[in-house]
Amino acid sequence: ELPDDGGRMLRAVVWKLTGKPMSGTVAAAWVGRALALSVLIGLPWLTQSGLLGADATDSVGMDTVLDALLAAILAAIIWTGAGNSLRMARLREHLPELRARALTRRAVPVETDTPLSEALRRANDAGARALVVVDADGEPLSLVREAAIVGVPEHRRPWVVVSGLAQDLTDGMRVSAELAGEELLDALRATPATEYLVVEETGEIYGVLSAADVERAFVKAMARPS
Repeated sequence: ELPDDGGRMLRAVVWKLTGKPMSGTVAAAWVGRALALSVLIGLPWLTQSGLLGADATDSVGMDTVLDALLAAILAAIIWTGAGNSLRMARLREHLPELRARALTRRAVPVETDTPLSEALRRANDAGARALVVVDADGEPLSLVREAAIVGVPEHRRPWVVVSGLAQDLTDGMRVSAELAGEELLDALRATPATEYLVVEETGEIYGVLSAADVERAFVKAMARPS
């Protein structure tokens, strides 16, 4: 939360003037940080000078230490509140950029007994970066884990079938290509996995979504200036 009602009012005013909610939050957050610094510096000075009712003879020793400690605590609370407000606003602003369709890797379907070397050859020819294990009717059964592929030495790949490197699909590992933002993150949190099958509304396979790709996109979006 912003430090006080004044901060929220400032955010509303700047939002109205600029048309950008993030601009108002940034302005209010920096005002909150300035207030925190003012408290940190000003509160001990006011008490020591007697402007807050303290006797001048009490401006040294334990009273001075307590005043400084109180000012530091209040300043930390205000600064943290302003920082949290800024981070939450940046999160809300960048979440819509996380779209399943944009982050999904193209995948090729392979049957369970396909050697890994052959599956990777097909993927390279198709310009794909993921493998979906399917049955004889083309229905997806499991996803070949990227980490498992990396763990197989190249000379052994002709002798390892893809089904031995795959993770069985559950309902939670099927996500819609239309998911984005908070809905996408909620779907991934509900069923933790390294890869997810992304499908069209018709049920057709669109590709494979890597949790690592989503995390990288999220970190990149949050690091970008608003």
